[in-house]
Amino acid sequence: MSIQRRRRPATPVAMAAVGGAALLAGAWFLVPDQQTDGELTSGSDPQTLADPHSDTPVGYAAMNGGTTGGFGGDDVEEYVLSEYASWSEESTPGEALYQLLKDHDDGGDGVVVHVDVTVTADQVDEQKIDVKDVANVSILGVGDSGEFDGIGFKVTRSENVVFRNLNIHHVSQGEGDALEVTEQSSNVWIDHNDFSSEKEGVDKDHYDGLVDIKRGSEYVTVSWNRFSDHWKTSLVGHNDSADAGPDLITYHHNHFSNLNTRVPLIRHADVHMLNNVFEDIDGSAINARMGAQVLVEGNHFDNVGSGDTDSHDGQIEGPVGWWYGSSETGYWNLVDNEFTNGTPHEHLESTTDFTVPYDYTAQSPADAKADVEEFAGSGVVDTSS
Repeated sequence: MSIQRRRRPATPVAMAAVGGAALLAGAWFLVPDQQTDGELTSGSDPQTLADPHSDTPVGYAAMNGGTTGGFGGDDVEEYVLSEYASWSEESTPGEALYQLLKDHDDGGDGVVVHVDVTVTADQVDEQKIDVKDVANVSILGVGDSGEFDGIGFKVTRSENVVFRNLNIHHVSQGEGDALEVTEQSSNVWIDHNDFSSEKEGVDKDHYDGLVDIKRGSEYVTVSWNRFSDHWKTSLVGHNDSADAGPDLITYHHNHFSNLNTRVPLIRHADVHMLNNVFEDIDGSAINARMGAQVLVEGNHFDNVGSGDTDSHDGQIEGPVGWWYGSSETGYWNLVDNEFTNGTPHEHLESTTDFTVPYDYTAQSPADAKADVEEFAGSGVVDTSS
């Protein structure tokens, strides 16, 4: 059955500090108490703390009013997918979820779906599960049961959307993306998920991106996810046109492993790559093109990059650079990164002094690596409360 209850709208970036095991070495971030209209303002409590188990995003998704998902609605409807599917008119959990999101007429209200089953591609008549022209939506996995096998999501012209604790893998149908954020969507938080396909034994174009952010979308945070076993990992901007460029994206505490390229590929956007772990990347990782401004800070790079010279512009394929075809370079500010296990980096130097407009405390690469290995991916956070 559905669970419906009225909740007080969540404060966009307010959260009390928690103690005990959550006090990880160097794991805390500092963010302002209130953030509206893309600007940072201070409230009565000018600093708020967040940790790997926080229900509040850090980075760009905490700006522009904050990102609370379905819990940000005036009225909140919560559904457990297996229970909803059992009495709805739809025959499968996948189709039930698709129709539930399609029928969401927010009007200021929110919808929260707790996914406690596996959704497969043959359960849904469409190629993707759409989150389209809506606001205040959360898709939350329950324990380790929130799985999407062969089908992903497309977020279109929507705002205040949260995806947490999901395992989305082997998505080849439609445009081949596990999760696509597009068409001026804003305030999207993608947190503690697993994204994967297969890299060995398949054509590089069999799958497309794991998380692609396109066409004017902005105020996005991608945090504490695992990306693995894939060719074209993550795209920020789908072509060289500035008119179609997304903007204002934070990637922090993600684990990127056994990938080939696009980790991520960035055009035009301002992006913060903070305290991520990159491991066993065959070709190249952070690819900044077309004037993109990227703060690359506190990351750990282990065996990242082929070390080959790219025929396009003569740069060495490695952790950070400009490769493969666009006519203009992007720019990177390198701060306190760690390069190990043959990662080519001696040639690297900053090409911009770009920084971000929010307060935070970065971890060292070593501390970030330890925490990412323990706390990234699905099955870590409790989304039930």
